[in-house]
Amino acid sequence: MSDASFIPGESLCKTCGAQAPTKHVEFYQNIGLVVTRQWAKIEGNLCRRCIGAYFRSFTLTTLFLGWWGVISFFLTPLILLNNITRYLLSLNLPEPSLAAMNTPLSTTGLTPNVGTHSRKFKLIYGAIVCAGILVFVAYKSVGFMEKHAPRLNAAMHSGEIGDESDGEYAGLQIGKDIQALSADFKGQDWPAIRSEILSREPYLSDLTRQNERFQKRTAVEKNANLGNGDVCEQIAFDEFVPALNNYTKVLNSEFSLIQTTPKPTNAAVATLDALSKQESEAKSQLSTYFKDANQKGCDK
Repeated sequence: MSDASFIPGESLCKTCGAQAPTKHVEFYQNIGLVVTRQWAKIEGNLCRRCIGAYFRSFTLTTLFLGWWGVISFFLTPLILLNNITRYLLSLNLPEPSLAAMNTPLSTTGLTPNVGTHSRKFKLIYGAIVCAGILVFVAYKSVGFMEKHAPRLNAAMHSGEIGDESDGEYAGLQIGKDIQALSADFKGQDWPAIRSEILSREPYLSDLTRQNERFQKRTAVEKNANLGNGDVCEQIAFDEFVPALNNYTKVLNSEFSLIQTTPKPTNAAVATLDALSKQESEAKSQLSTYFKDANQKGCDK
């Protein structure tokens, strides 16, 4: 026995139960959880408003949360392509009648059930994912962060050198330290010059710390043969790291002597002259490294 109110060409929507024009669709949703994933599927004859609701919910969830996992990374583009294609093919479906529009969508209100996780979970998980992405981008954007958030940059790269970003940060700091330590003196006599030198102690301390980080990292990479076959790494190992170590040691020796010499003596002056020659040699070694690195196309 047929329903007398049933309109030819229309059927009951699978999700909302409204009597309206429908189309058979299949929409998928994927949430990548790094080592596992959660997915949902809706398949059947749906009216236009349910198609739109499922498309928006499933597709946006997959777009933002579907990538985080090995399988999910490759599966997500396929799901997005399927959802978009299915949605575009349903655009010619007529809108539901006024009576159908007044029919509430099943038990979930205006948004269909979208799988195993609630909207609250998606918002929280999405916020965590976005925060993780921002931290990763900030960690890799060493130059930008040094310009706009130097304290945060220091916090992210203050430990041992573990990757290229840490090395880049250490290189930036070394450049700043050397520039500050090599600046011309304004004073004309020994007390004034000595005071300026001692005021630059923070730069020497940081240079010493960055040098220690480079020396430790170099030892690790050499022991693990990480630089084998890399011309830029070999130049850094053979030229930059030894020159930086020599330069830092000479500056520390000069600073210690100046710190303990409020009034210059002949012996102190002679020692400072010898250290000054060693400093010039170390600077020359650093210049040679940068020249060789530039010729080899090494920008770091």
